Amino acid sequence: MGPKNHTSELRQLIKDARWAMWAFATINILVLVVLVIDGMNNMFVFMAMFLQVFLFLIWLLPVFLYQVLIKKLSLKYALYTSFASYKEALGHLSW
Repeated sequence: MGPKNHTSELRQLIKDARWAMWAFATINILVLVVLVIDGMNNMFVFMAMFLQVFLFLIWLLPVFLYQVLIKKLSLKYALYTSFASYKEALGHLSW
């Protein structure tokens, strides 16, 4: 039962990571579109850019580096793990 459980956990991790990658890309594209349309004077653009940079530098990058440097995981698995944690972070936001 162990290998099947590990496989399902890996599939869920990949699914969560892909969802988070699409969410990250979509948010960034929307911010860029609003930036082009309205310019940097819009407070939404400023806050969204700040939050995305903050999440990348404070959340994604440290999780990725920890997985690679400390846990010695492969780059692909570390990337999936960091983006899956990003999905969890987005889940805690109240829309």
